[in-house]
Amino acid sequence: EIKNSHIPVLLKEVKSFIPIDRKINVIDATFGGGGYSKSILENFDVKKLIALDRDPITKIFAEKLIRNFKNFSLINGCFSKIDELILNNKKNKVNEFDIIIFDLGTSSNQLDNPIRGFSFLKDGPLDMRMGNNKKNVGDIINNYSESDLAEIIFKFGEERFSRKIARNIVRARKVKLISSTTELANLVNKSINVK
Repeated sequence: EIKNSHIPVLLKEVKSFIPIDRKINVIDATFGGGGYSKSILENFDVKKLIALDRDPITKIFAEKLIRNFKNFSLINGCFSKIDELILNNKKNKVNEFDIIIFDLGTSSNQLDNPIRGFSFLKDGPLDMRMGNNKKNVGDIINNYSESDLAEIIFKFGEERFSRKIARNIVRARKVKLISSTTELANLVNKSINVK
């Protein structure tokens, strides 16, 4: 059984902005474990709540809401495609949504499960896929050029030792492909501990 361990950290603040004097239409653009959607459905007069999430595991967390709330639906997709998934859909009008919620970042459901490969605290495969992407982090680490790796690490990780890390990744993968989060974490740690 897959357990939902994500707790929405800004739920109280988000709820404080939701109007209580009328029926509302809501988009939960980052459904995750469903904490925001569940609380809004239980505590407000919701005409329609559409949730989005790119992570396929969210379908499991949405099952109970789908059973209990006829005004709730989940779409498996990226919030960057909100226009084509929700707003351009003939069933929905752009101006009919009162609230759109974005809770950006990774969730506990991704970080706490070592098999998902998001955490460096527990050993797991180099995966880190949010959705149904074909390419995982292991593919990138083991196949991208040194300069591309350095650019990714610098741009997205804001790491000043990006070139040294990339160089050490390329050296290490010539001996043995890097396959786990612990291997990568140890390699990065050795690269930044300059003596």
